[in-house]
Amino acid sequence: MLIESPESDGMTSPVRQVSEQPDSKRRLRRMESSEQRVKLTKRQQEIYEFLRDRIHNRGYGPTVREIGIHFNIRSPNGVMCHLKALQKKGLIHRESNMSRAIGLTETRTNDSLSLPLIGTAVAGDRLQTAVSSAERVEFKSVFLGKNKACLNVQGSTFNAIGICDGDSIIVDRSVPGEPGNLVAALDHQHRLTLCRIQEGGRQPTPAVPGTAAPTGQILGVVAGVIRNCLTAPPSEDDNDELLH
Repeated sequence: MLIESPESDGMTSPVRQVSEQPDSKRRLRRMESSEQRVKLTKRQQEIYEFLRDRIHNRGYGPTVREIGIHFNIRSPNGVMCHLKALQKKGLIHRESNMSRAIGLTETRTNDSLSLPLIGTAVAGDRLQTAVSSAERVEFKSVFLGKNKACLNVQGSTFNAIGICDGDSIIVDRSVPGEPGNLVAALDHQHRLTLCRIQEGGRQPTPAVPGTAAPTGQILGVVAGVIRNCLTAPPSEDDNDELLH
């Protein structure tokens, strides 16, 4: 599943996330409730709190060596025993072959609107791998909100701007369009058209040359595009078979 954002065209995203309580407070309560379900030794509790502090405040977990230094545990095997106990009790997860491979289980299982970061693809350069397996990319700004909705695309009308047959367009109906924003609207025949908001309140300009300008309802600002890359488009040979 590929998620694209109109920000790639130089737009400033208008999506705002409104939350009744800070994420950190909700996350802390989840962590505390999880700890209440398992029994930890004093040292396991201390190490768990140390891991949680580093992951939340620094963005990634400590190494085995850092844990040993902090708690004056000289043997790496001593640290590993505590980590294995926390993993067995379901509070952390660990991945092999990575130096900072410790993450919080609650963070991973409850944060369904984020994905692990593999790295950053730089055009013409080597892949910049993530510092830690705990690094994640948030997509909350695309999906969260009471007035988000989805439009399914059929056909090749919007291919010129990278929106293809089978894609889904996420629109936000709660924010006003600003100059440069891509908006989904309807033309006089009730067909979907994608347009750019112009400076000075002028008529929005079709984003795809040759398509109709909107004359009816503006459905919302385009917040993102979802593409299912697992579904391969039909080949030219397949199309020929359908025509015959």
